[in-house]
Amino acid sequence: MNKSASQRWYDTDPTVSLAVSFIRSLSPERRAEIAKKIIEHARTLGISINEVKIVFKRRWYDENEELSTAMEYLHQASSRDRKLIALDIIDFLTQIK
Repeated sequence: MNKSASQRWYDTDPTVSLAVSFIRSLSPERRAEIAKKIIEHARTLGISINEVKIVFKRRWYDENEELSTAMEYLHQASSRDRKLIALDIIDFLTQIK
């Protein structure tokens, strides 16, 4: 199997991967805050998604419905928009004291 086929969608871009790893390390409360920020930013960029229905909670971000929705917005974004959102997340998180 080639390397790209085994990578998670957010690991294909180092910036997005870093942003997601930051999100993963946050408290549930802070994750909810970031989820709202991602959804808001994605909507302003014109990104839309189908309704997210979580049947099996396999992924770490499926534990929170809003975070799962935010990650779907990020996943559906173009690579350019995904990077813009990731940079916004990183900027926001590095400014928190």
